[in-house]
Amino acid sequence: MKSKIIFFLIDGLADKNSLKTPLKISNKPFIEFLLKNKKGFLSYILPLEKKYWPKYGEASVSGLANLGILGYKIKPDLFKRGPYEAIGIGVKYKNGWLAFRANFASVDRNLRVIDRRVGRNIYGLDILEKEINKIKFSIPFVFKRGLGHRGVLIFKQKLSDKISFNDPLDINKKVKKIKNLSNDSLSIKTAKILNEFLRNVYIALENHKINIERTKKGLPPANYLLLREGGTKILKLRNFFEKYGFKNGITLATLGVDLGTCLSIGFKKFVLQESKDAKEEFKNVYKGIKKVINKYEIIYVHLKKADEASHDKNFEKKKIFFELFDQFFKKIYNKNIIFVITGDHITSIKTGKHAYGPVPLLILNSSLNNNPSEFSEREAIRLGRFFTDNSKIWEFLNNDRK
Repeated sequence: MKSKIIFFLIDGLADKNSLKTPLKISNKPFIEFLLKNKKGFLSYILPLEKKYWPKYGEASVSGLANLGILGYKIKPDLFKRGPYEAIGIGVKYKNGWLAFRANFASVDRNLRVIDRRVGRNIYGLDILEKEINKIKFSIPFVFKRGLGHRGVLIFKQKLSDKISFNDPLDINKKVKKIKNLSNDSLSIKTAKILNEFLRNVYIALENHKINIERTKKGLPPANYLLLREGGTKILKLRNFFEKYGFKNGITLATLGVDLGTCLSIGFKKFVLQESKDAKEEFKNVYKGIKKVINKYEIIYVHLKKADEASHDKNFEKKKIFFELFDQFFKKIYNKNIIFVITGDHITSIKTGKHAYGPVPLLILNSSLNNNPSEFSEREAIRLGRFFTDNSKIWEFLNNDRK
């Protein structure tokens, strides 16, 4: 009997070019040893079926894909990331309030985007967070930084989510003006309020001493906010543990949407400290697993650094992530635990963006075995799709562990 499941969700695990990817060519001796000893089952999943892939999935899909892997089929137009980002960061949120996923960004004087992620450097961002919250505005709001350059912006008043976003989704493009997507008075009012607020943010941050210091250090200034996926409610979804019959479970993740989506369906939380690199991320996860291993049936771990390497188009950095994962995995491996390793989407090293397509699913120590020759995208596709519905993964895991 294997009473526990440790599920690793590697953000941006897969790549498009299955002939040579960071996952395929990385040195993974321990996982390869397990596969040679018939401990593994490899397949692929679609975290989201094509009809559930959102319009701007190349830019933001993690929250919806996370719920897709957990077996929830949600139409993209119903899921808005902002409120889930809020509860994932730990900010008080009420249905009806308008919440956005936000990025600190760097713009020039013409509001042309220089860097959408302020160089992935957090120097001074906590001070700038406080500066934003000092802005005097007609509507009560709160801005809270989450992981890295990311954050959440909440307006504590009934507003419309039928508005566009201002993120051009690329550099060297001017930020977009937020527009109403409906002609009702509330949507028109909301768009006007947001554009006014963003002007105030730019004024507050452009010449702030922190940005002067960042510039002197060779860092891009954090002088603007890019907003996406504004929403006004958390969806009512069936509790995960009632749905599949597990006793309990906990999510190990940094602050953000992946934690928020898990909290919304009944998982407990263990907040991982922000990590400067993959080595530190694995160190934090190792400590976290040791603290919770005896208390929960499911430990659902979200790993972020592979996705960041992909967005930065850094092949070697992503390759090293998988090599470090193999070393980490050897330390926590236990033959009496079922391990699952998969991802929430493709993040292309070539384009730096998310892409629709198959993602490998590796299960170790279960009753399934199909003799995979390696852990890679190409091998997963060769062996084929076994679970045609992601909810079947959880049904299988619950039955198999007993």
